[in-house]
Amino acid sequence: MKLQNYSPKEVSQAIRHLILDTVKPSNAGHITSSFSVVEILYAIYNYANINISNVGDKLRDRVIISKEHCRLAQVCVLAYLGLLDEKLLKEYCLDGGRLGHDLYNIICPAIPAIDIASGSLGHGLGVGAGMAYADKAHNIYVLCGDGELQEGSMYEALLFISQKRINNLVVIVDRNNMQIDNYTRNIINTSDNLKERMLSLGFDVVECDGHNSEELMRALKKSTVNPKCIIANTVKGKGMEFILRQFNFAKFHHSGMTEEEFKLVYGAIKNE
Repeated sequence: MKLQNYSPKEVSQAIRHLILDTVKPSNAGHITSSFSVVEILYAIYNYANINISNVGDKLRDRVIISKEHCRLAQVCVLAYLGLLDEKLLKEYCLDGGRLGHDLYNIICPAIPAIDIASGSLGHGLGVGAGMAYADKAHNIYVLCGDGELQEGSMYEALLFISQKRINNLVVIVDRNNMQIDNYTRNIINTSDNLKERMLSLGFDVVECDGHNSEELMRALKKSTVNPKCIIANTVKGKGMEFILRQFNFAKFHHSGMTEEEFKLVYGAIKNE
C-alpha cells in the first residue's frame, strides 16, 4: 500500500491512520508509544534498504525492536512498505489472531521482516549486540526507549558494544521523556542527561528531531569513529497530544478509546 510521490508528512499521516485502523477492531494496543516512532521506523527500513526482494535473505541488515511497546507501529510500517500482509493487521490483538503485542515467530508462522520475537523490555539491545558481534558484514539497527534505559540489561549491552567497538550496530533511542504513567525524570531520569551518559559510555552521539525524516536520514548516514547512538527527540502520542492532556499519563498506554475519541484523533492527524 506504499504511496508514491507523497510528502514525508503525508506518509506519516497515512501510517498513523493505519495504526488506528489496526487497533480499532480489538480496541487494544500501544497507540501513543507507537505514534512516537512512526518516522523513525520508516527511516530505518528505507535506509537499511529492506524490501520485497531481500526481506527473506538471512544476510540482509536487521532491525531489532527492543522497545516492545511500539511493535504496533512496526507491523503497520511493514504493511505500508509491503513487507507484511496487510490482512494480518485485521487480526491484531484478537482472540486467535496471529499478530499482537509479542506473538511474532513464537505461536505463528515466521514473518520474515520481523527479526526477533520479544516481549519484556530490555532484551532487544543485547540480542542486537550479539548479532552485530557475530556478523561484522551487516548492520543492526536497534530501537530503544528512554524509559527502557532504566533496565540494567540495557547497560550490560551498552558496555559490551562500547568495549568491543561494535560499529556495525546503531542504537536509536526514542526519547519522548515519558513512560507508562509519568515523566521519566520523576521515576529514574534516563532522558534529560542521555547524551552525556552515552558519551561517557564511549558512544558517538547524533541528536535529531525524531519526527523529521530528513534529520533522521542524515543521522543514520553520519559516519562515526565509535559505536553510534542516535537520540531521536519525539512526542509520545504525536498527533493526539490534545486528547492526552485531558487524561492521566496511562490513559492510552494500552487501553481502548471511545468511538468519539477515535474520530477526534483521526481528524487531528489528518489536519496536522
